[in-house]
Amino acid sequence: MYKSGSRKPLAALLLLTQMLLIQQALAQWVQGESTMALAGADLSDVRTSAIQNAIADAAFQSGSMISAQDITVDGLLLSSKAEIRSQGRIQRVEIISETLKDDLLTVVVNVNITPLFNCTNNGLAHRILVTEFPLTSPQQAATGMLYSFGSHVSQRFTQQLNGLYNGDSVSQIPVSLINANTWLTSSLSDVDLTAMSTYLRSEYGQQFVVFGFIKDISLFEQVSEATSLFESESTALRRNFTVQVYVLDTFKAKVIFNDSYHSEADWPFSQNDSVDTNNSLLWRSDFGRMVLNTVHAAITDIHAALQCETTYAQVIDISPDYIAIDLGKNSGLVAGDKFSLVKQRALPTLGLARKSGLFSSNTLTLEVYEVADEVSLLKAQSGSNSVHIGDFVTPLTLSVKPEDQP
Repeated sequence: MYKSGSRKPLAALLLLTQMLLIQQALAQWVQGESTMALAGADLSDVRTSAIQNAIADAAFQSGSMISAQDITVDGLLLSSKAEIRSQGRIQRVEIISETLKDDLLTVVVNVNITPLFNCTNNGLAHRILVTEFPLTSPQQAATGMLYSFGSHVSQRFTQQLNGLYNGDSVSQIPVSLINANTWLTSSLSDVDLTAMSTYLRSEYGQQFVVFGFIKDISLFEQVSEATSLFESESTALRRNFTVQVYVLDTFKAKVIFNDSYHSEADWPFSQNDSVDTNNSLLWRSDFGRMVLNTVHAAITDIHAALQCETTYAQVIDISPDYIAIDLGKNSGLVAGDKFSLVKQRALPTLGLARKSGLFSSNTLTLEVYEVADEVSLLKAQSGSNSVHIGDFVTPLTLSVKPEDQP
């Protein structure tokens, strides 16, 4: 453990559920500020209003038309943690400072604001597989005996994704996809990604795989300096949480999301305690809530990254009479839905290894004529002999509408 010389200003990540599509690449951070008089009102109510007004101030400076009334602060405001829902472009908020002086509360925030953009959702549900998040330093789990912590973090990813997507679209396996100590996206060749994607696609069927590892759950002591002669320094035991998150599109053999998240919170247990990771005492503590908030931040970003990713169904069987795909009633398909064929092709490049890509065949239309829960049969017709197991299809007309999907 290490000691920090002074307690940092209060700052916490506020998680946001967006009602409109966002574009992460063009995100910008804008500072907003608000000062409100207490005037005998409850401090928590004034604080909520001050946060709302500070966010609205930042949104106004960025050119976004978001009023304080459009922003609702939901959940506990302890330790500057909250959830914010907005009709606008806000993605995340960080509270920089909160100052109470002369009966005036001043709140300064940094707001991550992203431009809106339009994209086409083809109406197919995003099928997502969550894998195990291993600890890169298992010895850090000794304090609290958190050796199963990675499994619980994976479960929290799955639970929160299930809240955004149809429950049948999200599944989890108790297997780590990577060697957390050595795996880096930049070090993987196209051949490695293709091999990994082919295995996951054939073994589990989901197009998108969420995986990663937990970099840090170490403890440290944080010292708060005395603010008057009548106070003494206080020391708090705190714990880090740093997680690396990836999303792999197994159909395209491409990592479409890659980000790292870090937070810290008070560790309320003794260093000799064995903490039950199944007990709500852990998840209701400052540390547990911080972990859940951090996971929620990652889920928000993953959801945004998947918004405009094209989803496909895969051909799993063929015969002279039908072509079977791996989507059915549970995905909203009905007889009469029409699909076009998409084939994966490896193309040569100058002086480099062959590059693969997905290419649509607009000359062949396949229509659903029979639907089961997880499988649909499409009519074979002239030109269907070009269809092979492992090919993909994407909707031309679909009964389930994009707005029916998260």
